[in-house]
Amino acid sequence: MNYQYRVGGSLAYNHPTYIERNADRELLTALKNGQFCYVFNCRQMGKSSLRVRVTHILQQLGMDCASVDITSLGSNDNLSQWYNGVITRLFLGFNLTGKINLKSWLREREDLPPVQRLGQFIEEILLVYCRGEKIYIFIDEIDKILSLQFSLDDFFSLIRYCYNQRAENAQYERITFALFGVATPADLIREKTQTSFNIGQAIELTGFNLAEIAPLAAGLSSQSNYQPDWLEKVIFWTGGQPFLTQKICQLLLETNLDIETLIKERIINNWESHDEPVHLRTIADRLLRNQDKAGRLLGIYQQILEKGAILCDDSPEQGELRLSGLVVKKDNQLVVYNPIYREIFNLNWVEKQLEQLRPYSEAIAAWQQSNYTDESRLLRGKALNNALDWSQGKSLSNLDYQFLTASQNLDKREAEISLETQRQANKILAIAHQKATKRIKIGSVILIASLLGSFLAFIQVKQAWQQVETAQLGIQLQRQGDSYWQQFQFEQLESLMAAMQAVNSLKNIVTDDQTLGKYPATSPIITLQQILDRIQEKNQLQGHQGTIYSVSISPDRQKIATASQDGTVKIWNQKGENIQTLTGHQGAVYSVSFSPDGQKIATASEDKTAKIWNLQGQNLVTYPDHQESVYSVSFSPDGQKIVTTSRDKTARLWNLSGETLQVFKGHKRSIDAASFSPDGQKIATASRDGTIKIWDLSGKIILSLGQDNIETFYSVNFSPDGQKIAGAAADKTAKIWDLQGNLRATFQGHQDFVNSVNFSPDGKFIITASSDGSAKIWGMQGEEITTLRGHQESVFTAVFSQDGKQVVTGSSDETAKIWQLNNLNQAQADNTSVSINSQGNIIAIANKDGQITLLDSQGKKIREFATKMRSIYSIAFHPDSNQIAITGRNGKVQIWSQKGTMLQEFTASQVPIYSLAFNGEGTAIITGTSEGKVQYWHLSNYRPQLINSWTADDNIIYDLVFSPDLQKIATAARGKIKIWDLQGNLLKEIKTDSFPVYGVSFSPDGEKIAAISRDGTARRWDRDGNLRSEFKIEEDIVYGITFSPDGQEIVIIARDGQKHRWPLETEYNYLQKLLDRGCLWLEDYLRNRPEKREALSPCTGKIKPFTF
Repeated sequence: MNYQYRVGGSLAYNHPTYIERNADRELLTALKNGQFCYVFNCRQMGKSSLRVRVTHILQQLGMDCASVDITSLGSNDNLSQWYNGVITRLFLGFNLTGKINLKSWLREREDLPPVQRLGQFIEEILLVYCRGEKIYIFIDEIDKILSLQFSLDDFFSLIRYCYNQRAENAQYERITFALFGVATPADLIREKTQTSFNIGQAIELTGFNLAEIAPLAAGLSSQSNYQPDWLEKVIFWTGGQPFLTQKICQLLLETNLDIETLIKERIINNWESHDEPVHLRTIADRLLRNQDKAGRLLGIYQQILEKGAILCDDSPEQGELRLSGLVVKKDNQLVVYNPIYREIFNLNWVEKQLEQLRPYSEAIAAWQQSNYTDESRLLRGKALNNALDWSQGKSLSNLDYQFLTASQNLDKREAEISLETQRQANKILAIAHQKATKRIKIGSVILIASLLGSFLAFIQVKQAWQQVETAQLGIQLQRQGDSYWQQFQFEQLESLMAAMQAVNSLKNIVTDDQTLGKYPATSPIITLQQILDRIQEKNQLQGHQGTIYSVSISPDRQKIATASQDGTVKIWNQKGENIQTLTGHQGAVYSVSFSPDGQKIATASEDKTAKIWNLQGQNLVTYPDHQESVYSVSFSPDGQKIVTTSRDKTARLWNLSGETLQVFKGHKRSIDAASFSPDGQKIATASRDGTIKIWDLSGKIILSLGQDNIETFYSVNFSPDGQKIAGAAADKTAKIWDLQGNLRATFQGHQDFVNSVNFSPDGKFIITASSDGSAKIWGMQGEEITTLRGHQESVFTAVFSQDGKQVVTGSSDETAKIWQLNNLNQAQADNTSVSINSQGNIIAIANKDGQITLLDSQGKKIREFATKMRSIYSIAFHPDSNQIAITGRNGKVQIWSQKGTMLQEFTASQVPIYSLAFNGEGTAIITGTSEGKVQYWHLSNYRPQLINSWTADDNIIYDLVFSPDLQKIATAARGKIKIWDLQGNLLKEIKTDSFPVYGVSFSPDGEKIAAISRDGTARRWDRDGNLRSEFKIEEDIVYGITFSPDGQEIVIIARDGQKHRWPLETEYNYLQKLLDRGCLWLEDYLRNRPEKREALSPCTGKIKPFTF
C-alpha cells in the first residue's frame, strides 16, 4: 500500500490528498486582481498548504512568487537584523543571486531606518529585476511577530504604502502581499491609529465538507473492510477539521478497526499519549497560555458545552476562543467544532483547568456540586479578601463572580448572627441577674455582704466577656467594611446593602455617647459614606432570558423599553417594574426605539422584520422586505418615518404604513445602525465595512467617513445640533467628526469593542458602551468623565434620558441598569483647583485651560467662564461669594466677579503661587508660593498693598487660611501645618505624615483645625494641636477641606467637585442618617424585591411594596 495521507505540515502542491476548498478559489481570484489578502485562522487548518498550492499556480502562470516564514527569522534579532532577514529571504526566494551583491547593497544603506531599507529593496530591486507580470510576496506565520520585543507597525504601513503607490507609480500595480497566520488584524498592530487591513481582503478558510473530501476515498477504498459511509462518518467526527480528517484516514489505512472504535481508542482515550503530531495540546495551550484571560475563555467555552451554542458577538474573548480551533462560528452562533473536541475538552476537563487557576478551586467546586446551597464552602475573612485581591484585573467566569458575591453576602450575614448571639447571651445574663437579686433579698446582712462581693465579681466577668465579644465583632465588621468597598467596584447596589447591614450591626453595639475614636470598627462607616457619595447604580431591570441589545427611554422619561436575544421587548416604568411585554418576533430583537410622541415603539429583529407596536403590545405594522437580520430601527424626528438597517448591506426608509420610500445601497458589509439628523433631512449609517455614510433622503451619499485602522463601526448618532457625528468602532474607540468630514475627537479608554455611542441631550457629553463590561461618559474633547461599572459581561447599549440625569445600559448578563448621574460638568483630569464658598452652597472649579465652572450644591452648573490665566493653581471665594480670586504659575492674582468679569489683577510673586485665601471681611488676601513664602495683602480699589511677608517653609505652601477672628493664619506644606500670627511669628507646628497637606481649615468657632493630605487622610485637631480624629477616603485627588457653616461636619472637596462629609459630633445619630440615605436610594430597587427588602434590616418597614 503506497497511498499516504499527510498528517501535519504543508502538503505539496500536487499531493493526492490536497482538498480544494472555496478559499482556494477566493484567494487565487483576489491575488490575480491585485488584492492584498490575509488568511487568518487557527492552527492546522491548511493555511500553509493553501499558500504552497496558490504559489505553484501563480508561478505556472508566469508570475514571480516568494515566501517569508517569520519563524525562520529568529526572535532574538534586533529591528535592523529582522528587516535584513526579510530582505535576504526575498532575495533568495526571487532567485536574484548574481544580479546584485546583497551584502554590499545592505552595507551602503545601513544608516537608513530598516523599513526604508525594505522599501528601497522593493522599489530598486524587486520591481527592476523581477520580470514576471506580477510579483507576489507571501508572509507565513505572521503571528510570530507578537513575541518580538519591538513593534513592526511600520512593516504593515509599508504594505499599505505599496498599495497606495499604485495611484502614482504603475509599477506598484505589479506587487501584492498575502499574510497567513493565527491572529486577528487587531492583534498584529500595536499602535491602534494605523493598520493595513482595511485595504485587504479576508479569506475565510473553513473546514472540509463531505463533497469536498470525496477524493480521499481513493486511499481508503482498497481496504478490505472499506464501507462507503466511511467518509461521512469521518466528517461527522472531525467536523471537516483538515488535520483530524487526514489523521483518521491514515489510521484507517493502518488498522482494521471500525471508525467509532478507532476514534475512541486512538484519538480520545488517553489522548495525550496519542497526540502525535501535536494537535490537541496546541488547542489546550492556546486556551490556557494567558492566566489573566484563561478563566474567561474557559467560562465562555463552558457555556457553549452546557447550552450547545451561544450567540456570536465578535468579542475579543470569543475571537481568541475561535483562534484556538476549539469552537467555530455557524449561523451566527459559536458551537464546539466537532464531537472529538467535545469528548476530550469536556465539562470535566474545563472544571479541572479552572481548579488549577483558582486559589479557591476546591471550595467553588464543592459549592457548585451542592447546587449552590452548601454555604460552608463559601469564603470568609482573609481567604475572601485574598480571593478578591486575586480577582482584580482578571476576566472571570460568571460562576466565579457568583461565588465571590455569595461569599461576601455570607460574610455579612455571619456578622449579624454573631450580633444576635450576643443579644441572646445578654438576655440570659439579665435573667441570671434578676434571680441573684431575688435570692440576695432573702438572706441575712452578712450573707448580703458576701453575695454582693460575688455579684460584683460576676459583673466584672460579664463586662469583660462583653468587651471580648464586642472586640471580636468589631474585627469582623472592620474586615467586612474593607471588602464591601472592593465589591463596590463591580456591584454597586449589592455593596451598598452589605455596607448598610454592617453599619446597622455596628450601631447596635455602640452607645449614643460613644465617640468615633472608641468605636470597635470604623471601616463600615467610611465605606458606606464613600458608597453613598459615589453610587450611580439606581435600579436593575431583570426578567429577560438573553442578552439585552438595545434600550430606549420614552420622551417623558416615564418608561424604558428593552430588546433582547430572547425574542421579546419589555416595557418598564421608572420604578423598575415590567408593565408590558411585546411578543411576536421569531428571533432575537436587536433594536428598540420609542416614537417622538412616546405612543409607539419600533423594533428590529433577527427574523428579518421590523415592527411598530402601540404601548398595549399590539403589532400595528410589520416591515418584511429585508433579506437578512434587521439590526436597527429609528424614528424620524417628526415620527412619520422609520429607518432600518440590515445584515443584507442595505438601509431602508419607510413610512408608517409599511411602504418602502427609499433603499440605501453602498455599504459592502452589514449595516449595524442608522440615525436621523435632528432636522430629519439626513441619515447616517454605520457598517462593518469600516465606514460611516451620510445620505440625503433620496439615497445619495453626501459624505463617507472612516479611518484606515477601523474595520467595523457598530453605532452612529448625530449630535443634538446636527453639526457632529459620533461613531463607535471595533478598535475600542469612539470618534466624532464634523459634517465636513474632519475628525474632531477620539475617545480612547475602553479595553474592548465599543458597541454604541450616544450624545447627551445638551450635546456636551457622549456615552459609550463596550464589550469590556463598562459604559463611559466623555466630554467633547475626548476626556473621560466617569465610568459606569457593574455589568458582569459585555455592555451593548447605553442611552441618556431626555433630561440628561439618568443613563440606562443593557448587557449580555441579561440585565439593564438605571444609573443616576452626579456632576458631569468637568473632566477631572483637567481640573487644577476646587473651592467651596462659606455658605457651602457653591463650588468653583478651575481647569488647566483657565476655565472657571460654578456648581450648586447638587452639582448642577450655574455658570462657566474663561479667564485670562493658564495653569490656575488656586481658587478662593470672597466671603460674600460674589467674587472669586485665582492665582497660578505666572505669579499673578486675579479677582473676578461671579458673572465672569475681571475686576482686578496684580503681580504678587515672580515664582508660581500655589495657594491664596480671603480673610473673613474680604479686605485682605494671603498667598503662598512655590518657595514657601507667605504674603499678606490689603485690598483696595486701586492697588493692593503688601502688609507683610515671611518664609513659612522651604517648599510649596499648598494651602493657607485665616482664622475666624482674623488674628491667625494656618499654612499647609509637606507633612506639617503651621499656625502664625499676622506678623509672621510661629505660634504652633503640627506634624502630619510624609505626604503634602493639600488643604487646611479652621472651624467657625476657631476651636478646631482640619487638614487633608494627598493620600486622602483627613485629620482633626483641637486648638492646642491634639489629634482628635482621623479617617481616610478612597479618592484619587482631593483639593480642599472645610467645615460646614454650622461647624458640625468636615467637608472634603474632590477634584471633580464632589463633596464628602464627615460628622464631628453625635456619631451615633450620624449612623442613622447614613442608613436613612441608603434606604432612600434603594427605594425603587427594593419595592419589587420583597425578599431583599425584608432581609435588609435597616430598611424594614420603611419601604412599601408595589401595589396594583
